[in-house]
Amino acid sequence: MNEEKTLELRFRTDEGQVITIRVPTPKDDLNQAEISDVMDTILANNVFYGNASMITTKVDARIVTRAVDTIAV
Repeated sequence: MNEEKTLELRFRTDEGQVITIRVPTPKDDLNQAEISDVMDTILANNVFYGNASMITTKVDARIVTRAVDTIAV
């Protein structure tokens, strides 16, 4: 079994939708301040748009861990 981690950064658009940006294989020692700073940078620089809407606020961030069993065929 293999374990995979993904960092999910969730933002709200000016139309009220929640947009998730997924970062595969985040480093293990990320802390709240680092994640918040990155999200602030994304907001300040208008880096991403969701469905032609502008990302306006942070919702939350989370680390998602999943177990993966590879089956040889």
